[in-house]
Amino acid sequence: MVGISMKQSVAQISATTGQMKQIPFNAPTRLSELFAQNGIAVDMPCGGRQKCLKCKVMATGALSPMSEKESSLLTDREKHENIRYACMVEALGDVQIGLLSAELFKDDILTDGYIPRFKLEPWGKEFGISVDIGTTTVAAYLYRLSDGKLLKTLAEKNSQSVFGADVISRLQKSIDNQAAALAGSIRECISRLIMGLCQACSIPAEKVDSLVLTGNTAMLYLLCEYDPSSITTAPFEQDCYFGFFLKSEELNLLPGARVYLPRCISAYVGADITTALLAAEFFLDGKVTSNSPRLFVDIGTNGEMALAADGMLWCCSTAAGPAFEGAGIYQGIPARTGAISQVKLENNRIVCSVLGGGQANGICGSGLLDAVSVMCESGIIDETGLIYEEGHGFTEYITEIGNQPAFRLPDTQVFLTQQDIRSVQLAKSAICAGMLTLIKESGYSPDSIKQLVIAGGFGNNINVSSAERIGLIPPGFAEKAYTIGNAAGAGATMVLLSDTLRRQSEEIGNFTKSVELSTNPYFMDTYIDGMMFSQT
Repeated sequence: MVGISMKQSVAQISATTGQMKQIPFNAPTRLSELFAQNGIAVDMPCGGRQKCLKCKVMATGALSPMSEKESSLLTDREKHENIRYACMVEALGDVQIGLLSAELFKDDILTDGYIPRFKLEPWGKEFGISVDIGTTTVAAYLYRLSDGKLLKTLAEKNSQSVFGADVISRLQKSIDNQAAALAGSIRECISRLIMGLCQACSIPAEKVDSLVLTGNTAMLYLLCEYDPSSITTAPFEQDCYFGFFLKSEELNLLPGARVYLPRCISAYVGADITTALLAAEFFLDGKVTSNSPRLFVDIGTNGEMALAADGMLWCCSTAAGPAFEGAGIYQGIPARTGAISQVKLENNRIVCSVLGGGQANGICGSGLLDAVSVMCESGIIDETGLIYEEGHGFTEYITEIGNQPAFRLPDTQVFLTQQDIRSVQLAKSAICAGMLTLIKESGYSPDSIKQLVIAGGFGNNINVSSAERIGLIPPGFAEKAYTIGNAAGAGATMVLLSDTLRRQSEEIGNFTKSVELSTNPYFMDTYIDGMMFSQT
């Protein structure tokens, strides 16, 4: 008979900042799963499926032997330094793990947003916090309710990213018995931000009596640990629209505070769009505000959009994927120090701008958009997205990575692979096709749209000319476009500071028609056509 030990193993995890954490676990456990279950922030946009290859850690102790695949992906130096891929190694007993990237860089997370004038009518008493739970980042705002003054803003990466960069991956993990871990991860993230805000302003936490938590439909389901089956299977009709209060204890947040979750519009047009439409002044005073057709789009992992016209809102969501957030790209990183954020063609030279100056160590979404635009303009890629081997004057920068063509951005060691170009094609085509389908379903034409309002971190930093050049937005829309920053967070603040707006926002569904893209023939045709790049 084989004896079974009930003693738990221990993982000792250290960050580059000197922080240490000990986690007991039952061996054997894959390191990626250990991180996900305990909210350890490690870049893992593929959710541990051995695809993104960004989850390197320094690991020693009782570990599973290195596989041929893992060995082939690591250099001799990395092997000597005990570098392992978290998604490929199991902890068989006590282990020591060093996080290579934790807190080495500060992500440039957008928190600013436009807030229109409105009457101050807070439903809380002393202090309140509004939180925008994004798929990639979480931003929190502390307000003094007596005069509506913003006291402090904090933001950090959404810790659920260890379960996958995109919503679909996380929903699947929730269905696969990890709902509690996902809920715990985002609740801990929100709690850290709340405590950080209170400490920074020397405000006792018990003085915060009101919270507004906005986010897309999936984020709210995961936050509340609700069964997401209704939004993951046809006909995708959610069984909870939110638009109600919870006691903070139900979410393990601030004791005694009231928590409000704004109303969602549909399974994939969430509360973040409800609040964003308040900030964008598409929906105010309990009605749609539209003298002429206007289009709103939040370009991120999910491309959520709305068209306001004739007192109605047409809404849809399209899965763009995390490419523009830097995930799934060979050297993609968030907008932080060392990220290429702009690429220009000047006198037939490709010039890159790096956040913080210095050497580039990756490329963020805005830089990726510019780079692909420049590659189109200079003939480095053709209309199908194929990288020309001869490079059209940039031959010296054409190489091969993993049996696929790649282009090195001049004066850097940052490469864009053929797969990166394909990822951009999928993302840009999905966004543009969604916009065009929404316009068609509303009965208008692209020329009829008077304004394009762009929200979100990625959207706030893009060059709209590059966006039009590659087909992310329809032709002629660059001159109609303007950005409003973190509209979801701004709208959540409006809900926090005005009980009238909070109540009115719950009626948005009465003015909304959701457009289902997955069964729309025009969307599919436009999506396929939009994969191409214009060579004009």
